[in-house]
Amino acid sequence: MQIVKQELIFSTVVSESTDVNDFIVEFMNPEEGTDCSPIKVTRNFEELLQFLGVLEES
Repeated sequence: MQIVKQELIFSTVVSESTDVNDFIVEFMNPEEGTDCSPIKVTRNFEELLQFLGVLEES
């Protein structure tokens, strides 16, 4: 079992983009609540995978 070093809350956002590969995922710090600004916003699958890779390394 892997130990989680940091907890994050995430939300997805629906936009009017015509690109099927475009989607938004916002990551927030749970200690700041859901009304805070996101600490990271990914706009496509590649950015999401890169961010998850960084989290895994730290």
